[in-house]
Parts: sequence; structure tokens; C-alpha cells
Amino acid sequence: MKKLLKKYGLNSDMQYFEMIVESVINGQRTQARELFASLTKSERKSFVKAICFEWQTVLKTDDKKMFIDLI
Repeated sequence: MKKLLKKYGLNSDMQYFEMIVESVINGQRTQARELFASLTKSERKSFVKAICFEWQTVLKTDDKKMFIDLI
């Protein structure tokens, strides 16, 4: 995760997760999938837990399912 944060000039994993969500919201689903795929398996699980249970996001159920399927 440290390399990804440095690459994008971010300070935390949550900022990276927000970047993935913003990509989906902006219609850039391919970019969101690529960002998600760059995560380790445990980071992907943390992201899915965050969007499904911890955050109030505007992601549709289909978007959440897409990320679950990509784990």
C-alpha cells in the first residue's frame, strides 16, 4: 500500500479507497477495477468491508458486487 500511496500522493489507505469509489462515481469503472486490482488480497477485503458496512457511499449494490467478485 505504501507504494500506491506514494504513487498517487495520498496519505492513507482510506484516501486510496475513496479514489476507487470516485472512479466508479465518475463512470470510470475500468480505472476503478485497475486500482482495486493493485491492492493485496487483504487490502481488497478491507475495501469491500468499508464500502459495504462502514461507509455511507452512493455506490449501487451492483458496484459493490463487482468488487466482491474481483477479490
